[in-house]
Amino acid sequence: MDHAEGLLSTAPLPLLGLLVFAVLIAAMQMGALVKRRMNRREGGGNSEEGYIVSGALGLMALLLGFTFNLAIDRYDHRRELALEEANAIGTTYLRAQMLEEPARTRVSTLLQRYSANHLALAEASDPRKREALLAQSDEGQIRLWRATIEAIRPVANDTVSRPFLEAMNATIDAGAARVAARRAHVPPRVLATLLLYMAISAFILGCVSNGSRWRPAPSVLLALFSLAYILTIDIDRPNGGAIREPQAAIVDVLTMMRAHPPGSFDPPAPSAAQPSLPPASAQR
Repeated sequence: MDHAEGLLSTAPLPLLGLLVFAVLIAAMQMGALVKRRMNRREGGGNSEEGYIVSGALGLMALLLGFTFNLAIDRYDHRRELALEEANAIGTTYLRAQMLEEPARTRVSTLLQRYSANHLALAEASDPRKREALLAQSDEGQIRLWRATIEAIRPVANDTVSRPFLEAMNATIDAGAARVAARRAHVPPRVLATLLLYMAISAFILGCVSNGSRWRPAPSVLLALFSLAYILTIDIDRPNGGAIREPQAAIVDVLTMMRAHPPGSFDPPAPSAAQPSLPPASAQR
């Protein structure tokens, strides 16, 4: 069971899909073989077998639906966390522009690096590269917090330090929650048990088949079940699958930070070439 769980978690999806379909076809053929031997020995079939296979396939579809819904919920949660983190980073960057130099530039630079790291983390498929990026993310949070402490200590005005501190807390919390969500999966034991039940259902389907010729309808049905099973695993893999949560929010906030470096939000200095207006008393 442990080996099957590891295979379901790490195997390439196309290869895994073909393997699952082959297992189901083999189980169905085995059931058909058992059925033919029983018919030769007993000389007849049972009219209740159709109800049995209908119940088995119905329960299998129900279990597949529940597992698929569990994977979809985790996908939606990761998508919401990506948007929350992007909003938190953008708010922190804007509030950091109220700080004095050099804290403003340092915090702004760290936020850009932190955002780029999480964008690369969402797109990384190599496990070793992903672990390295996770370590960089943890180090980036520590650097951001150190820079925050150094920035707010000399600030006596709470109207500047408190909003910035709250925004930085939200950024770090959102990043930690997003990393934890990417590590959460449908339990591999659930997927392995579901695969075992699918094989048993395919065996029952073969037991109720009549004749020794291959029929396309049961094979197409098993192919559809295999496709739904692989789609569930695909959605449940944040980095290893083809279906990933959109990163447009992180890309947009990173583009905004790069387009508006520290100092670009400062009001323009008054031009010396423009003459000042005379006082109102002189105009009268």
